[in-house]
Parts: sequence; C-alpha cells; structure tokens
Amino acid sequence: MKTQNLLRLCLLSLVLALAACESTLDINLATVNRPVDAERISVRIEAVELQDDAGGTYRIETDDRLVDLLDFQGTELLSLVGGEEVPAARYRKLRLIFSDRDAEIQTEDGEFPIRLTDLQPGADMDVQLSDDEDESETILAVLDLRFSFSRQTQPENLYRLRQAATAARASDTGTLTGTVDEDYVASGPCAGSEKEGFAMYLYRGDRRSQLTDYAADFETASPLVSASVERSGNSGDYQYRFRGLPVGQYTVAYTCKAELDDPFTRQDTLVFRDAFLVQIEEGGTVTRDF
Repeated sequence: MKTQNLLRLCLLSLVLALAACESTLDINLATVNRPVDAERISVRIEAVELQDDAGGTYRIETDDRLVDLLDFQGTELLSLVGGEEVPAARYRKLRLIFSDRDAEIQTEDGEFPIRLTDLQPGADMDVQLSDDEDESETILAVLDLRFSFSRQTQPENLYRLRQAATAARASDTGTLTGTVDEDYVASGPCAGSEKEGFAMYLYRGDRRSQLTDYAADFETASPLVSASVERSGNSGDYQYRFRGLPVGQYTVAYTCKAELDDPFTRQDTLVFRDAFLVQIEEGGTVTRDF
C-alpha cells in the first residue's frame, strides 16, 4: 500500500512539474495587400506550427473555419489560438497550416481554386516562452497576400499559395506609416503607372542600393513585406502602413510597378523611385513620408 501511494505521489509530482513548464499563448493574424483584382480570398487555417531552436515542432489545432483573408486588413485580427498551454522553449519559426478544402480566390474574372505549394516556409521569429505557468504571451503574425499568391494559367487556371509572413511577440513590434504626395506616385520614372502598382517594399537592413522584386526561391534578398499605397477618395495624398514589424533597421522603398511582381518568378521589371532607412522601436510608430 505504501509503495502504491508513493508511486501516485511521484506521478502527481511529475504531472505538476510538466504543467509548470508551460505558458499560455495567444496567436493572432493580420493580412496586408492582395493579389491584383482579388475581391475575396477564402481559406481554412487548420493549425499553427511552432518550431523551436532545436528543430522540434509543436502543432496547435485551430477551429478550421472558412475565412476571407481580406477581412483582416484593418483593425480586426483573426484569432487563431487562444489560451493554449505551450511548452517552454525558444521558438524560431511560425508556420500556418492551410487546407486546400474550399480554398478559392474571387476576382472580377470569376472564382479560382487555391493550391498549396510543396514548400511552406513560414515566418522567422524569436520568441522565448518561459516555464512560468502564470505567463501569458501573444504572437502577431502578418501575412502578405501579394507575396503569398501567384496566378497560374497552365495547365490549370488557379492560384498557388506559398505563405510570406512576419511573426513576433505583439508587445515587441512597431508600426511604420506615412503619406505619399499625390503628384509623386505617378510622375518621373513612374509616369503613366496605374494605382494597382503603387506600393512600399520593406527590406531588412540597409538595402538602398539593392532593391529587388520578391522571389520565393531567393528569400534572403527579397523584401520582407509590402504595403499598398492608397487614398480614401479620388484626390489628395496617398497613405501606407506596415504593422507588426519586429524591432530593427529597415529600408522602405516606393515602387509604382508592384502589379508586375510575381512571387514565383524572378524579374527586373519593377521601378523604384526612392528608398529610406527607418528604425523600428518596440511599441512605437515611425512616420516616413514620400
């Protein structure tokens, strides 16, 4: 009897010790931009996968509901994970696990299925979750829809999805915003450009002399994320906004030919006008006007 009681106490201690090595995690998703002419992007995100610095993965199931990714480009966030107990570790990557089921993009030309590419690299990050059972953390992931989707017409007419995203602890991120003069967007080398091509590209570090398009097979040299340059009416200045940016130095550059950027094809057709260095601070907002 004493042996059985001792065994129960040992098992109980082990369970309590394991429980104490977890913290509570929330994961929210925002989206930016859109493929040209996209009016609806319906997908199911069936899970989120976290990868630690030892290469191990932790999968968290979501509610797998059908959502329109364009609904989360303003202040509303898509809650993917809420109150999940996650093992303590240093997590280096966040990957969204999409489903092909019911996935489609609607444009002015009709509805097109979405097919996942074989490689879904996910977003790099650096988030340490401690073994404090009272700790609660929130991760914000931002999915760039322009860089994530590519139209394919042969052999099938569809869109391919290879996620391009950022992810960080929400409290550690900052915002970059600014206005763009209405006489600037389509003048000079951008004369005659259409508004679908107006965008800001953001690169890590100083890339002012190395501005490139986004190429899925060359991520290290590609822009990290982009932001549409838009205005609310038919006159006046334009605006842009990046949200959920990890702390650090970036290059922000204006292009008027973003509609030509196919993330699955390297090209040199983009036209860039100006580029500036910006420093993103934790919880702050940086303004850089053009």
